[in-house]
Amino acid sequence: MIDMKKFALILALLMLIPCLSGCGEKLLPQERPADFSFSLVWGAYGTSSYNSRTGKLVKTTDATHPEDYVTYLKLSEEMLEFIYQDLRKLDVDSYPDEYDPDPRMGSDPSADLILTVRTGDYVKTITAKDVSLSYQSWLPKGKKFLDTCLGISDFLMSTEEWKALPDYEFYYD
Repeated sequence: MIDMKKFALILALLMLIPCLSGCGEKLLPQERPADFSFSLVWGAYGTSSYNSRTGKLVKTTDATHPEDYVTYLKLSEEMLEFIYQDLRKLDVDSYPDEYDPDPRMGSDPSADLILTVRTGDYVKTITAKDVSLSYQSWLPKGKKFLDTCLGISDFLMSTEEWKALPDYEFYYD
């Protein structure tokens, strides 16, 4: 007959195996990897976007000539580091792939937020469709996600590259 202490120890170790094999692999390390990149889609219907890998910054896809609303922005190492640390604090792995930051909130028009983080073979995308343009949530985790996306998008919209793009052709009520 097996000793109860040994049985409890074996059972505890067996319960830890899934976490040990998966917990540390996906978490973003403290130091930003050289191949880190991110992309963000935001705004009414998700018409604005940025991809740090390509530098492509899109003010809007809702225009007669959407190509007029595209420019390129290379972020400084300092800004990439700041955004990386923000994404680490967000703990992107703790969010599901499809996420609603506040099911009680909505707006018309609504916003789409799609945040993607890449390092090496690791890719994590969080998609939040039809969220309120107020970017508010009473849920702490939802607020953290919205604040992170809003902070990144606010920064991108404050750049000279963004400001050099033409005014919107169409506005939403």
